[in-house]
Amino acid sequence: MNKTRLEAFSDGVFAIVITLLVLDIRPDVPGGTGWTMFVHAGPKILIYALSFILVGLYWVSHHNMLQFVEHTDRLFLWLNLLLLLVVAFIPYPAALLSSTHADTGSLCIYVATLSLANILGAAVWFHATKGNRLVSSRIPADFVRFVYIIHLAPVGVYFLAGLLAWQLKGVSLFLVALVPAFYVLPNPFIERRVRAAHAAIKKTEPHGSEAR
Repeated sequence: MNKTRLEAFSDGVFAIVITLLVLDIRPDVPGGTGWTMFVHAGPKILIYALSFILVGLYWVSHHNMLQFVEHTDRLFLWLNLLLLLVVAFIPYPAALLSSTHADTGSLCIYVATLSLANILGAAVWFHATKGNRLVSSRIPADFVRFVYIIHLAPVGVYFLAGLLAWQLKGVSLFLVALVPAFYVLPNPFIERRVRAAHAAIKKTEPHGSEAR
């Protein structure tokens, strides 16, 4: 399978997952006014917004990662499918979180799912870059390590959020929300590294790299 088909399939899965997130928000105050029902759904809307941004973050990360992948192999396809399987599961723990008013169990399931998605993202990158298997041999080694950090650093935050979920639910949710804030807000630290990696490849490959 060429990279274009992989990207198209993955984009379709991400789009469906983001759409499914909103299905958990329903008017559920019998006889209430529109405003009353909207306010009552406030916590669900916040969890929807957080989950939407997180899934969007996984999509952006996946898109950026595939820019450096030149071709695919069988194991890469299956690792990518495993990543998509976990991402597609996110609407369920998100629904648990909103239905239980973010109880401890739901928070732990939520952050565990997010952690697994990050770990699988790192696994996809590892397979692609190990011995420059699926990427250009000219990709900077420090950038390869940097992408591992980008994928795995949130796992530590999610682990801490899971521990705090037992006593400090508000702090736990705040920590989870900090992760997309770091990546979504303008971040010269990340953008500079990505631009430098692209420049390094183009500098040594005058005609650019093409998917095989």
